[in-house]
Amino acid sequence: MTSSKNTFDFLVEYISTRVVERIMKDRGTTLEEALLLFHNSETFDKLCERATDLYIESPAYVYDLFCDELRRGTLRGLTD
Repeated sequence: MTSSKNTFDFLVEYISTRVVERIMKDRGTTLEEALLLFHNSETFDKLCERATDLYIESPAYVYDLFCDELRRGTLRGLTD
């Protein structure tokens, strides 16, 4: 279980880092702004839920999901 939890935690951190970097690049935000945007999103909440399996997707996929959430204001209908 510990190995599985460590892998999950690593993947969540890795994807989060890449998504935040992309937010900063594409939106011209500071690190703090990008972190706040992503960490307060439904996308991040879903990424942190092991049952969604979002943590096994690519950072690009998660970023696209995050952008869809920003455009629509929700992930409802995209992940349900």
